[in-house]
Amino acid sequence: MYKQVLDAMQSACEDMFRFSGERGKPINAEYLFTVAVAREIDKLNSFYGEPYRIFLEKSRKELSRDCLPPIKWGNSWKHIPSVFRERKPAINTKERADIAVYENIINSSHMGPQPICVIELKGFNPDRKLVIKDLKRNLEYFSISGKTGNSVIQSTLFSALYSYSKVKSEVEELERKKHLEQQYNLWLSEVGNLSHLDINVCAHTISSDYIGEVVDEAGVEVLDTSTIHNFMGIIVEFKVKKI
Repeated sequence: MYKQVLDAMQSACEDMFRFSGERGKPINAEYLFTVAVAREIDKLNSFYGEPYRIFLEKSRKELSRDCLPPIKWGNSWKHIPSVFRERKPAINTKERADIAVYENIINSSHMGPQPICVIELKGFNPDRKLVIKDLKRNLEYFSISGKTGNSVIQSTLFSALYSYSKVKSEVEELERKKHLEQQYNLWLSEVGNLSHLDINVCAHTISSDYIGEVVDEAGVEVLDTSTIHNFMGIIVEFKVKKI
């Protein structure tokens, strides 16, 4: 789902320009980003909800329960009874996940779609505390366990957008990108134990204008510097390590 989140950043920023007519002005609409991601994932489907079912604002109580196998089959020959998943969710919270993606997995213990990816999104320039909170939430899905087994979640993604009003050159842009990745790697040290996961932290340039746009004003061409901007997106991916 990484590529879908990246593509959604670009389409969301294009929508902002289309809605406002101002190239360098960010609209801090997290829901716009969320819907854009859902639409990009839906492009992978060949039919409605197939193979991926996409849930927006999914209850984390339901999601955490769905992460566990519904049943652990017993063995009648050895007098080992089957065990059913507990109704009480592993995560006791009223919060919701921005996007949860489910899929039917062949030979899975789930008798139907199971969660494979959870995505948390933020608009422009989110507060550090909110970022760390979302990253902790994404980490939590991997540690869910119960009587029927461990979590089946495969990956989680966090993404946010960043806006810089002053940018002078591609060199400066690359420095900002490097600094953003370093900042997130530092924040990850506050999230928890990540040793059992593969971590990918990467910043991407979404849109930039170093000079401004030439516009016509009463027959005279002038430089509009209000369009100068640099939009970047960061993606933090947690994945189960392959054995």
